[in-house]
Amino acid sequence: MKLKALVILLLGIIITGNAVAGDKPTVSHSSVINHFMDSYINSDYKKLKEVLSEDAVFTSNRDVRVVKHNASDVLNQMKKNEGVKQGDCNISASIVSETDAVVIARVDINYELFDGNQQNYVVIERNKAGEWKITQVYKMFMVGDTDAKKLVSN
Repeated sequence: MKLKALVILLLGIIITGNAVAGDKPTVSHSSVINHFMDSYINSDYKKLKEVLSEDAVFTSNRDVRVVKHNASDVLNQMKKNEGVKQGDCNISASIVSETDAVVIARVDINYELFDGNQQNYVVIERNKAGEWKITQVYKMFMVGDTDAKKLVSN
């Protein structure tokens, strides 16, 4: 009887473990993008940490300068703002380019109370374990018409 109970317990653990493993946010690039967006809106550093590569780099523009931060810097900053909801913005995503190993997504954040928006180009790569992880984020703060928009419209 004890052996039967032990076998049932082990089967339950295996089944539960497999069900939870299927729910990993890194199982697809779509779930990684959703985690990235949700972590931004909810200032949830834990959610972002789940989908970030340890050596991820965040690059952004500040006026005419380029600023780079590593993953731990970004996560530490998010910890300070944990739980602060971004209520004055709309967020959307689209796939720019996609292969079986690398996906580039564009995540747009439009602020209702700010004249301008933010474009994030998120590079997601499949690692050796088969998980999708964010390796690079290029954050650009856009104000008004840019030369890039003008070039496209001509």
